[in-house]
Amino acid sequence: MHHRLSRRLAQAGALAVLVPLLAGCTSDEPTVAILIADGAESTHVVDVEAFEARVTTTCDECVVKVYDAEGDAVQQKSQARQAEAESADVLVVVPVEPDEVESLTGAELPVVSLGTLVPGADGHIGPQRPVDAGSGASSDLAAARELILGKRSSMTYVPTVDMSEQAADVAVALLADRPVPDGTIEPEEVEGVRSWLFGTQDVTLDTLTTLLVGQGVLTLDELCVGATARKCAKLGLK
Repeated sequence: MHHRLSRRLAQAGALAVLVPLLAGCTSDEPTVAILIADGAESTHVVDVEAFEARVTTTCDECVVKVYDAEGDAVQQKSQARQAEAESADVLVVVPVEPDEVESLTGAELPVVSLGTLVPGADGHIGPQRPVDAGSGASSDLAAARELILGKRSSMTYVPTVDMSEQAADVAVALLADRPVPDGTIEPEEVEGVRSWLFGTQDVTLDTLTTLLVGQGVLTLDELCVGATARKCAKLGLK
């Protein structure tokens, strides 16, 4: 266990058992800091609300602090130092530039990378293949609506909720010095970092309802409203 966290756990006393699979947070408000690259552009790899919900569900006393670098690598590095100064116990980083935050790894504070691998991290969660963040759509819903409107021919669906929840599980496990619970994704070694890699799906108009609506990612009510309602009717989307 990292020395700093060991001291905090010792001061707080016995670990509180909160759920069968993930337990062990202290009553000293253990803190998980998540550093996102850009709140306006990071939706392709992280769902902050899903991350926060998973942390607080699996660790009743945990606090989540969110830092938005707004696309600035220097600012993100400064925010990492700020998080450490504010007694964060683990950092989850959606890196602006992975090389810029590599210096954070290997210290007392555990680091988990999300989206893009940070060399030397204590854990990594990401897609199996790189995802273009510059697609112009701010969310899966926006991209899917653009498909319906003919503004794009395809989109890439990344399971951001699943990835974010896995990142939360890894962070809480590191926080409590316990094994990461078994999930649907088996971890593998990537550049020496234990990693959970999620598959992505290429979606076209023909496969939109099968892949996204059928899997419960989006609903037709969300897709076919306002500007897309008439096009949905012409396409027979019901």
